[in-house]
Amino acid sequence: MSLQTTCYNILTASSDAREHKAMSKVFDWVLILLVLINVAAMMLETVPQVANVWSYELHLIEIVSVILFTIEYALRVYSSAAAPVHGNTELVHKSVWKRRWQYMKSPMAIIDLMAILPFYLSVFIAFDLRILRVFRVLRILKIGRYSRSMQTLVTVIRNESHSLLAAISVLLLFTVIAATCIYYIEHHAQPEVFSSIPASLWWALVTLTTVGYGDAVPVTALGKIFGGFITIMGICFYALPAGILSSSYTSQMQLKRDRFKDTVRTALDDGMLSAHDMHHIERVRELLDLDEEEAHLIMRLLQHHHKVAENTGSDEPHSNHHAP
Repeated sequence: MSLQTTCYNILTASSDAREHKAMSKVFDWVLILLVLINVAAMMLETVPQVANVWSYELHLIEIVSVILFTIEYALRVYSSAAAPVHGNTELVHKSVWKRRWQYMKSPMAIIDLMAILPFYLSVFIAFDLRILRVFRVLRILKIGRYSRSMQTLVTVIRNESHSLLAAISVLLLFTVIAATCIYYIEHHAQPEVFSSIPASLWWALVTLTTVGYGDAVPVTALGKIFGGFITIMGICFYALPAGILSSSYTSQMQLKRDRFKDTVRTALDDGMLSAHDMHHIERVRELLDLDEEEAHLIMRLLQHHHKVAENTGSDEPHSNHHAP
């Protein structure tokens, strides 16, 4: 096995190479720990008492983190050429560097690059790039690579993007309508608070979301009635995106359970589960991010149904044989 393929199997936890499974898990946990330490250090840098005392140590953590993240990014780009194509004929005919460029344009690769780019820009470019340091917080998004729950959420958002866009469009439209109405209702009573429709958008937003900071409130009777109506409507309208996401997330989890059941049923076709079958089932469970206890319960239920079906099938010929 080539170095390129070995790096790919370790970095991506590829199921094609079981001998690298343990090493891949260790690598994942080290990277997760490094990300958490780095984000914690970034946050502590903003505390003056801590920054003054531990400035050298915090800067050292930053340098070490960037070096390790740079090595990780370089290895991921290098090994991306070894990724399986799964029947993608276009990718098969692409050169090694074209495959790597295809990977570099992926969302996770861009996040990896943005996590280290501000450091190098601040070193090699001689002007104030402090605003780019905000991108350091993107390092926490690297954990999404190792969290299948977050990957499921991203899949849900991608699948429901059209529905979410429609719901957000309705919310924005209703927010503008609410801001316009409250402006004409309250402007004469509070010209400094509701000075314009854009200024009234803040009141509409915090009222529709039922946050209600209290910095802008209606004082007229009609304004209070309208404000109460907007608050009630906000509960209804802002529940739309949450309902869409929760429904789709539940569907995704049910789809994972169904795929796990199909895997177990296929393994039970010969009437028993071998060590190879158990290893394959466990691997599928990990990939689907199913709870271990729930997966074992599904396996026991399917094994029970399989035994009942076998016994029922074997009893039928026996009873027919003794039939008069």
